[in-house]
Amino acid sequence: MFIVGRFGEALGEHLRRHLSTYVLAGIIFVMGVVFGALAVETLNARQKDELARYLVVFLQGFGEGRHVSKAAVARASLYANLKTVLFAWLLGLSVIGAPLILVLLFARGFMIGFTVGFLVNEMILKGVLFALVSIVPHNALIVPATLLACVSALSFALATVRRRLAGGGIGVYPKFIGMTFLSILSSIILLLAALVEAYITPVFIELATRYLI
Repeated sequence: MFIVGRFGEALGEHLRRHLSTYVLAGIIFVMGVVFGALAVETLNARQKDELARYLVVFLQGFGEGRHVSKAAVARASLYANLKTVLFAWLLGLSVIGAPLILVLLFARGFMIGFTVGFLVNEMILKGVLFALVSIVPHNALIVPATLLACVSALSFALATVRRRLAGGGIGVYPKFIGMTFLSILSSIILLLAALVEAYITPVFIELATRYLI
């Protein structure tokens, strides 16, 4: 309990010290969501029809009890999200590539916004329900984990730049350890998210499908 308490305090201190960076990252992510949702309107009728057909086939597959390997889904989800964490870590370490971390956050928000926007555009209220059961469960873990990894990498890069401008030498080893630790913590959260996506989200989708088709 003592270790858990100290860990909670350290994480809380990190959040307080980098609140402005989290606000910036959150704004970029939300902008991605908004632009993703608006991008649905740029699709032509043919593109919308093709996506709608894929959606119908997907729902029918759940309705007929067709399932893919849950382990394969978990591996694919974990691999995809760990790439984002690793890329953010490398960009933060490079310092000069740190602004691209914001692009990662925007892209993550864009994908979520586009998916939700398309579902709502095509299915109205049913789309809202499907978005809640198919996107929210695992993204409730993926989004905070991604923000944590990206902000820690951004903070490391900013601290390095400030120290160099101040002429105080490098001396960023503690920051590097902190960034790496938070990236590992993000990876652990993403592992939990992958398990949710593979074993829990499909249950919700299957239940919702009975109403949607």
